[in-house]
Amino acid sequence: MHWPSLPLAFFIAPAAVTAAPPEVYVGFESRYSDNVELRANQEQSDLENTVFLRGNYQSDPGRCIAIIDGEIAYSIFAENTFDPETRINGGAFGRCELAQGLTWEVDNQVREVTRSSRQADTPDNRTRKNVFTTGPSYLWRLSPRDSVQFSTRYQNTEFSDPEDRDSDRYTGSVAWNHLFSRDLSAGLSSSISDVELDNGAEIQTTTVNTTFSKRWATTTLSGSVGVSEIETELNNIQQSSDGFVGDLALTRALDSSASVFLRASRELTDQTSNYDIQFDEFTFELTDSITVEVTSVETGLNKSFSNGDLLSVTGFASRTDSLDTAEQEDRSGIRTGYTRRVAPSLSAVANARYEYLSFESDQSDDEIVGLDLGLTYQAARNTELAAKVGRTERTSDIPNQEYEENWILLSIDYRFR
Repeated sequence: MHWPSLPLAFFIAPAAVTAAPPEVYVGFESRYSDNVELRANQEQSDLENTVFLRGNYQSDPGRCIAIIDGEIAYSIFAENTFDPETRINGGAFGRCELAQGLTWEVDNQVREVTRSSRQADTPDNRTRKNVFTTGPSYLWRLSPRDSVQFSTRYQNTEFSDPEDRDSDRYTGSVAWNHLFSRDLSAGLSSSISDVELDNGAEIQTTTVNTTFSKRWATTTLSGSVGVSEIETELNNIQQSSDGFVGDLALTRALDSSASVFLRASRELTDQTSNYDIQFDEFTFELTDSITVEVTSVETGLNKSFSNGDLLSVTGFASRTDSLDTAEQEDRSGIRTGYTRRVAPSLSAVANARYEYLSFESDQSDDEIVGLDLGLTYQAARNTELAAKVGRTERTSDIPNQEYEENWILLSIDYRFR
């Protein structure tokens, strides 16, 4: 795996005027499961011990900025149910203004992603996805109300498993924007993307759309709507598809302690894009399909109470249509989290999750239900202890995809100041 952007991001950071002190956490957790392989039968219990390092850093505004956030964890299974594994989740972003209107961006995102949602979420069903993106942008101001932005990007996607496809992506775009008022703007944009997969496939995507942005006192709304065409060539066989595409982002503050959000997107793309990194609940099926039509929606509520309690509710839904095969997957669900302050240093936490999956190819439906309860204790200024118990259950029309798991987790987290 390559981390080409991390050194660049650290190099960019010193150019900022000042930098906020980084936050660094180190910790250990031990998780016991009575069905660690998440099997329908012949359950195997095991104890997973993990050490982890978390950190985040954001430079102050300036000609250059840098943002780094991530976690590295190493796990060992006491009964050797799985091999020891290293997990990396996080990213680094840097941007510098090279001249008036000319900027250069570098971004690297690494995620442990699920290979197939048909199978249980175990180490054997996960792979590491690294998406590195870089390129310049130039903003040309035609007038106080009109501007044109030119952008080019190079993107490299690599998976930790050799059997998964890696890719090189080259994208060029141009966008015109008109400012109707201080709070309203709209425009037109077009982009062309060429992708080369390591199996010899070539993918070209052309998109034209209109864009808009509106801001009110407590609400912001932005998005785009247009058309896209995707063409694929592999072994001298060509295939093309087109359709409606767009995205929408809405945030609204209900009051000083509560806010709601809505995000939606529809794209014609391929499995090596960073779509599944943008939408956390979305999963690409890493199968023989090359191009896909994907639609995702997320909406939620975040609320803080006067006594310090916190509530979060998120609903999500997505559809994946393979443009090469007859595969179609629908996914929807809801997750909730509640934190209650029991004492000055003691909090109770509760999380619940429900997910529904439907696979068209074999007309099967799955349901996943999860619940966990726990306590967190601030033992010292920099030290936090936690204990949780939970249960996860999956039911399916295909018996060998079903499982039940009960688990217990203990952890300690130390923050360096």
